[in-house]
Amino acid sequence: MNKIDELAMKVKQAEALEAEIKKLKGEVANAYGEGKHAGEQHSVLVTLYQRSTVAWKKVAEQASVPAEIIAKNTSTTSIIKVEVKA
Repeated sequence: MNKIDELAMKVKQAEALEAEIKKLKGEVANAYGEGKHAGEQHSVLVTLYQRSTVAWKKVAEQASVPAEIIAKNTSTTSIIKVEVKA
């Protein structure tokens, strides 16, 4: 098997596992609620919270902050992205 096909296979396996983990986390949170809970071999800590995100660039634009100031205070990070196509 070549590296591209191996990568595609591993990505699909990881996506399936991530979906299963997300489902199990929801089931545990719904069944036990917030707090620390013990199983036969492991324990979990369930914390429920709300997260809010502010789009600061949009806020700055609506407050008429000049684009030059926004650009001056914006940092750029390089990201390598490899997408697997079927």
